[in-house]
Amino acid sequence: MSKVLITGGAGNIGSFIVDQCVELGHQVVVVDNFYNGKYCNIADHLENNRIELETIDIGSWEMVKYIFEKHKSEYVSHQASLMIMDSNKFPHKAIETNVTGTFNIIQACIKFGVKKLTYGSSASVYGNPRFVPVTEDHPFDNQTLYGATKIAKEALMQSWAYSHHLPFVGFRYFNIYSERQGLGAFYTQVFQKWIHAIHEDREITMYGNGEQTLDLVHSSDAARANILAMFNQDVKNEFFNVGSGKETSLKQLLALIEKNLNKKARVKYIEADPHLVKRRCASIEKIKKLLGFEPMITVEQGTRRYIEFLLKGKI
Repeated sequence: MSKVLITGGAGNIGSFIVDQCVELGHQVVVVDNFYNGKYCNIADHLENNRIELETIDIGSWEMVKYIFEKHKSEYVSHQASLMIMDSNKFPHKAIETNVTGTFNIIQACIKFGVKKLTYGSSASVYGNPRFVPVTEDHPFDNQTLYGATKIAKEALMQSWAYSHHLPFVGFRYFNIYSERQGLGAFYTQVFQKWIHAIHEDREITMYGNGEQTLDLVHSSDAARANILAMFNQDVKNEFFNVGSGKETSLKQLLALIEKNLNKKARVKYIEADPHLVKRRCASIEKIKKLLGFEPMITVEQGTRRYIEFLLKGKI
C-alpha cells in the first residue's frame, strides 16, 4: 500500500483515479480548489474516511510545499488544470494554474522524494491534425492559450523533471467525457450540452454538416491509464495518447443521444467555425504496447451511462 496525492482529485478524471487508488488499497490525498472539481465526485470516500482532502490552490508554492511536507506521498498524479474556455477568459489564471502550478508540483515532487509523477496533457498540443490517426510524434501545432500551457507543461517535464531525476509519465487526453464532467469544457457543446438540451426539449446547435469527428474516451479509462503508468517501474519519462482510437462524427453522436433519450432533437445548423478541429483520432499503439492499455468503455456504453445518471436527477 502506498500514499498517492492527486491534484484535481475531485474533477472529471482525478475522481476516477481516486476511486481506482482506493479500490487498490492505497492511501489517497485529494488536492482540489473546487473551481472545476465537484464535492459529489468524492463525497462517498470522504464520508467513509477513505481519503484525506486538502483545499488549496496549486499556484501557491507555499501551499503546495506545505501539503507535500505534511503528507509525504510516494506517488503523485497531477490532473489539476484550468480548462479551454476558462483559459481564454482568464489567461493570467491559466498561466498561474497550468504552468506555475505544474512547476510547483514538480519542485515539490523533487524536494520530497516522490517516486513517480503522472500528469494530464491534451491533444490540443497537436492543433488541427496533419494526419490521422495522430501519433505521439505528430508536430505541435496548437492555436490556443490552453494548448500552449500544455506544451509548456510537457517542456517542464522534459527539462526540469528529467534533469532532476524525477520519473514522470504524461498523457495527451483526447475527447474526455463522463457523467462527472462539468459543463465548462469546450466540446461539451457536442456532448453534455446536447444531452441536457435534448432532454429539456431545447434547440441544439450543429456546426457545419456534422461530419466533424471526436475521439471520445471515458474518464475512467483515462484514469486507468494513469494507474497503469504510476506503478509500472519500467515505463518512465514517456508521453502517451489516451483515446479510443476511433472517430465518432457529430451526426453519429447525435443519433446515439436521440436513441438513448428516445427523443428527436431540434437542430439549428450554423456555419462551421474554421478554428475548430475537424478531426480527432488518436493512435493508441504506443500506450497499448508499453502499458497494456485498452479502452474498456465504448461511446455507446458511456453515453448510456451519462444519460442514466442524468435521468436519476443526480446532476
